Amino acid sequence: MGKQIMAIVNPASSNGKTGRRWPELNRFMQEKGLIYDFLLTQGPGDAAKIACRALEEGYRTILSVGGDGTLNEIINGIFEVSDELRRLVTIGVISMGTGGDFVRTLQIPKDIEKAIDCISNGRKRRIDLGIASFLKPNGEKISRYFCNIADIGLGGDTAARVNRTSKVFGGFISFLYSTILSLLLYKNKMITAVIDEQFERKGKISTLVIANGQYFGGGMKIAPLAQPDDALFDILFLHDMSKTKLLLNLFKVYKGKHLSVKGVELMRGKKVVITSPEEALVELDGEQPGRTPLEIEILPGAMQFFV
Repeated sequence: MGKQIMAIVNPASSNGKTGRRWPELNRFMQEKGLIYDFLLTQGPGDAAKIACRALEEGYRTILSVGGDGTLNEIINGIFEVSDELRRLVTIGVISMGTGGDFVRTLQIPKDIEKAIDCISNGRKRRIDLGIASFLKPNGEKISRYFCNIADIGLGGDTAARVNRTSKVFGGFISFLYSTILSLLLYKNKMITAVIDEQFERKGKISTLVIANGQYFGGGMKIAPLAQPDDALFDILFLHDMSKTKLLLNLFKVYKGKHLSVKGVELMRGKKVVITSPEEALVELDGEQPGRTPLEIEILPGAMQFFV
């Protein structure tokens, strides 16, 4: 593994639960024979800076101890180093956050002991990532990498609401509450989406999901056929649906049984460009960092994980 592991711990994840549990978890990990150094993040953006610095100092394994947002920051920090160095990095995940959606796709256990076993056993899987370019709230154009899912519309509105409220009741309840509230308040957006520079969809949508992983929103199996190493996004349109129809089919989404619902369209592609005459919020890996216009491309085999 090269130099010993650098564990990046986000004490604020899971509504502060990670910070409270870290002393006990740290002892348990050491008792399991895992050799590592660790640093606690102090605020937004810190995980990215720590990851970049750790790689420059010779670490080749980065352990994410937090939620999907922590993992997203770490991935963005890893992309601050050279491509040659990035190809030597392996990420391990101890999932402690509210959602824990990406680990479901990779089948990394949420059970701490089993997750540590995944790292100790050394089995690796190289997966695709996405790069998204969009506008920050202040209008500045920015690009960010993501490992799981990007979406606009209802998903972005829900992510913004989840991150504004307490997550004390855990992932499922927090996301379900915010999803239902967003459904009641949300207005479908007019968008134009161009896939691989040849297929166009134009009209109102409830949400548009560009999926590398299968799950989002604290366990919704939104893209049940997505594979994170096939060099393609699963692109899911929920076209102009009524609030009643969305609510009636909500629990089908949790089970991944919604693809046959009228108004749901699945496509696949490597690049998606989305524009809207309205303010359509962007969601990336559970965070809500900006708005359309949005351009997304696949990066095949861009990151390696312990699984």
